Amino acid sequence: MRRVFTGIRAAVAGVLLAAHAQAEGVALVIDNDSAADLEVAVTRLETVGFQVISGSDLTAEEMRAQLAGAQESILSAEAGHVLVFFIGDFAQSSSGAWLLSSEADAPSLALADGQGLRLDIVFEIAALADDRALVLLGKRVEDEDEDAEETLGAGLAAGLPEELDLPEGVGLIRGAPEDVLAVLDDILQPGTALVAMLRRNPDLDASGTLDLRAPFLPEGFAPLARADRRAFEAAVEADTEAAFRAYLAAYPNGLNAQAARAEIERIRSAPDRIEAALFLTRDERRAIQRDLSMLGYDTRGIDGIFGPGTRGSIAGWQEATGRPVTSYLDRDQIMALATQAAERQAEIEAEERARREAAEREDRDFWAATGAAGDEPGLRAYLERYPQGIFAGLARERLDRIAAEAAAAERDRDLEAWRRARRMDTIDAYEAYLRDWPRGEFADLARSRIEERLPPPPTPAPAPEPEPTPAPPEDNQAAAAEAALGLNRATRVLIERRLARLGFDPGPIDGVFDDQTRVAIRQAQERFDLVPTGYVNQDLLTMLVSGLFQEFFD
Repeated sequence: MRRVFTGIRAAVAGVLLAAHAQAEGVALVIDNDSAADLEVAVTRLETVGFQVISGSDLTAEEMRAQLAGAQESILSAEAGHVLVFFIGDFAQSSSGAWLLSSEADAPSLALADGQGLRLDIVFEIAALADDRALVLLGKRVEDEDEDAEETLGAGLAAGLPEELDLPEGVGLIRGAPEDVLAVLDDILQPGTALVAMLRRNPDLDASGTLDLRAPFLPEGFAPLARADRRAFEAAVEADTEAAFRAYLAAYPNGLNAQAARAEIERIRSAPDRIEAALFLTRDERRAIQRDLSMLGYDTRGIDGIFGPGTRGSIAGWQEATGRPVTSYLDRDQIMALATQAAERQAEIEAEERARREAAEREDRDFWAATGAAGDEPGLRAYLERYPQGIFAGLARERLDRIAAEAAAAERDRDLEAWRRARRMDTIDAYEAYLRDWPRGEFADLARSRIEERLPPPPTPAPAPEPEPTPAPPEDNQAAAAEAALGLNRATRVLIERRLARLGFDPGPIDGVFDDQTRVAIRQAQERFDLVPTGYVNQDLLTMLVSGLFQEFFD
């Protein structure tokens, strides 16, 4: 079964890409021998910090694609160390050697490049390493090579040549697949010289320009730790749950894995995130604002929007209740806040109930001392203090009854006075009624009776010759003096009647001072030795009124 691996297996955006870019080693591992355990090598290489490009049972095309990927990684990552590990069937000729693909079918020299991967190209790409390059070839044993010989075409021989042309800086170790796998841990142990490893494994063959006295990986080589640290620093800088999860995806057992998990928990436990996770509705936010307001905190409105006013109120409540001051709420705090608000509401209602009961007692006590007696002063005193009191309606009802009784008594006295005037049926009796009851029920009738009983006016004397009209300035002055008196119609009627009683003809008794009335006024002024202007002045009015009252009393 064919398997293709692409280095670190889970690519996570951001942090994982940064970890790959910082890798200091690139490894190309191809296993075309199904009996070998490729994943052991891959895991070991990844553990020490190599970016691994690997595959198993690959075709020639797939092997070339893997080699191209390795070349790209070596150049882009500026890898200091390159390790190539091939296991499978090899073929050789005088011109070179090949790793055969899983689908090679009796390849000849002419078809070798199409059914295998040229090793000299592999060596040249490995030489791109900035520091060291090591090629490990796990080839079959000699008797197996003889069997493989039968499957090869013309121009090719099984196995590897005794010597291979290796570029500067490239070392080669070859042997049986199991032997090469066995020493991989030693090779990848920082500070372990290759010569020491070869002494312990004499079945391996080493060649190339690599210094066998030096280790493949220097003492202190820890690219994984550095990449781990850099990836964690990138996650810290991003400070998001996604960034820390990306770090853990790249380094699930990394040096900072525990710290990354703690940071994820911190972010998840952030007060603002906890509150946001509650998905509070607008009505629920309004309820929280009402609870804060009930406890005396100013949220600057009950609008369901947690602005500075609400955040400040939450912080104040948290501080007052000994909680961490975050200005954000979790579910337990919301419940505690609601409980406190309900308790405060109950206290306020109890206080209000006590105030109402005290006010009611005072109301009842004052009623007992004032309005309960039923007299008008007491009832009015109660209403003045308690216009909306318990007994306000009753007090108004009793006052209305008292007023109605007083009005009825007033009407009875009015009626009795009118009956008395009727029995006497004289002008004096009716005028006496009017003096006592000027707005009485029978006042208009009394005035009518007085008019009926006044003597008829005397027959008017022949009209005297018209007198010369006073000079306009004097007329104007007299008219202005009359106007200043402000005579109403009723007063004018009385003046006309008085003039008629005195024997002057004022014309129709209608309150209109026409020419005939002016003549009568002028005649009256002459009788009273006043300047005859034909206009009423204060002196004439005094004479006429005093004469009228004299008649009443006569």
